Amino acid sequence: MKIKRTLVINASPEHVWEILGANYTRAGDWASSVYFSSARAGTPAIDGAPVAGRVCQTSLGPFTETIESYDEHRRHLAYSATGDKMPGFVKRLVNSWTVYPMADKSRVEMELSADISFPFNFLMGPMMKMQFGKVLREATEELKHFAETGKAHPRKVKSDASRKAVAARAAFA
Repeated sequence: MKIKRTLVINASPEHVWEILGANYTRAGDWASSVYFSSARAGTPAIDGAPVAGRVCQTSLGPFTETIESYDEHRRHLAYSATGDKMPGFVKRLVNSWTVYPMADKSRVEMELSADISFPFNFLMGPMMKMQFGKVLREATEELKHFAETGKAHPRKVKSDASRKAVAARAAFA
């Protein structure tokens, strides 16, 4: 299953890449589904990557991400994710972001790729695609808002005030 989103952000590609690349570990600053994020332990396996990956406390539970590809020149990042609550039939989950220059704006492409075992790919695939699609639509809207204003999207502000978010941050304080 693949889901691709493309958006234009009224900010320079350098600024957008700073959020996605150099500040990769800070997704919890702008993504409403991420209550808390920090660097994952370990040495980066990819040359130029700022960290090996990140750990995220999310609305779907904890996730550990590993950077699979990082190219600062191309402004491209890809990472795999695993989580305690990820169903066993999801064999691999990879998300990638690429930032392209457009004069004084940026075009951002994000692609989620999930390998789902047979027969679950037929049974659960459409429902999962709808759920992932919603999360990705919100994440790209929130990135756009954050990059353009420097402030968290109202959905992120509301999410951060939830009991689950407060508890997740307290556990890592």
